[in-house]
Amino acid sequence: MPQNRKKSLSGNQPRRKPLGKAELLPYTAAHVREQLLCWHLSLAAFKAGKGNGDLLAKLVKALYLTWYLQDAGFGAVKREVYLEAEGILDAAAHSASRDVWIIENADCRPIIEILDLHEQQLLCAPVFAVHEAESRVVRFARSERRAPW
Repeated sequence: MPQNRKKSLSGNQPRRKPLGKAELLPYTAAHVREQLLCWHLSLAAFKAGKGNGDLLAKLVKALYLTWYLQDAGFGAVKREVYLEAEGILDAAAHSASRDVWIIENADCRPIIEILDLHEQQLLCAPVFAVHEAESRVVRFARSERRAPW
């Protein structure tokens, strides 16, 4: 039996479209810088007490996206860092009920560590892997789970 035969799909599996060159390569450095600037400006707004729900959502999405890319094999930060960052973002969300949108400067280290990892992930992970991680973030958001870890 030849070993180079294509694996046949079962009746339940949809045929996957072949990936194009743009999906197999990482994002451009310019795109990564733009994304990174967005996240760091969001964090800077919170440090200045000028945060809001949209900026919080961007930081939370970056946190979860980084986790799922790490799960796919792109870089690593200890789970405790994610838990610490999540706690800080949760506290920022809870203080918003008092119309206070702030993250103290001293609390930023775990968030910055995750954003730094995410920058490295976006510079090396192929676009299709990022899209798959984004899909996982969406599925997680629709689930009843408290956290992806």
